[in-house]
Amino acid sequence: SRNGVMGDQTAMAKAQSRSLAVALFYIIAWGCASSGLIFLNSYLLNQDGFHYPMTLCSMGLGASWTISSVLVNSGVCKLEKSKDVSLRWYVRHVVPIGFFASFSLALGNYTYLFLSVSFIQMLKAAVPCVTMIVLVGAGLEKPHRVTVLGVAILTFGTALAAYGEIAFAWIGVLMMFASEFSEACRMAVLQYLLGNLRFELVEGLYVMAPASFGFLAVGILIFERRALMEENGLGKILQSPHKYACAAFLGFLVNLLTLAVIKSTSSLTFKVMGQVKNTLVILVSVVLLGSAITGTQVVGYLISMIGFAVYQRGKQVQTKEETDELLRENNKV
Repeated sequence: SRNGVMGDQTAMAKAQSRSLAVALFYIIAWGCASSGLIFLNSYLLNQDGFHYPMTLCSMGLGASWTISSVLVNSGVCKLEKSKDVSLRWYVRHVVPIGFFASFSLALGNYTYLFLSVSFIQMLKAAVPCVTMIVLVGAGLEKPHRVTVLGVAILTFGTALAAYGEIAFAWIGVLMMFASEFSEACRMAVLQYLLGNLRFELVEGLYVMAPASFGFLAVGILIFERRALMEENGLGKILQSPHKYACAAFLGFLVNLLTLAVIKSTSSLTFKVMGQVKNTLVILVSVVLLGSAITGTQVVGYLISMIGFAVYQRGKQVQTKEETDELLRENNKV
């Protein structure tokens, strides 16, 4: 009946509005938590003198593991897809992802000791370039003319932004690109090993966080333990525990909300929102914190954004072409 159809349409409209509202909440919450963590980490590593990047980023992973374990073991959250996971499966599928994730986090945090917050966000524009190189090299993606064009524009813009940087430090730039390379490897390994397997939000942290935390713990023992002991790094935490507890909790929120944004929208939306957030961080860093940037950097970053838009458009065209090709093959059969 007509009333029944109208009722179904109204219910669908309400459901869509709720989904949109939830997605918008996750995006805003993720943007605030992620930006806050960037500025807090930079402050703790530089102004507060806690120059132990691996120890600092391990706090967020430790909090993610601890909170997710409490939620799972107390019955608040249930394990759906990982309840039958064996140790062998975990070592083969999750541990490699944890290795690249920890490497990316550690190197990403180390860059704050050498580069400004605004310049780091500009360098992050090159992530699609690094990701494409890794995925194509691993045979997980085919290059498309439009995405290659986008990557070329991105590379030029990023190089121009780097050329205009006042406080340029090669070690920081190399660490940043190594971090991006590790993140791209993590995405490639994730795509190859897990395929379409997607965990729920808390379950994802419960499964993934221990592997990353374990590798960071090894890194801390090798590279930071001695300095932590000799310079009383742990004493700095005890002097201002609220700052480091805040960093740990923000780390947990960023990890959780990253999964929430991707789950409620798409990985494409997450990438676009990531670039929007990076731009806002640059603006806040310049306007409120007095970070110095040059006109050359602004032009370079704008060119990078154009390249990013071309790249994402290329990805959409490529996906459509692959889908059409698959449909044609199926129709032939």
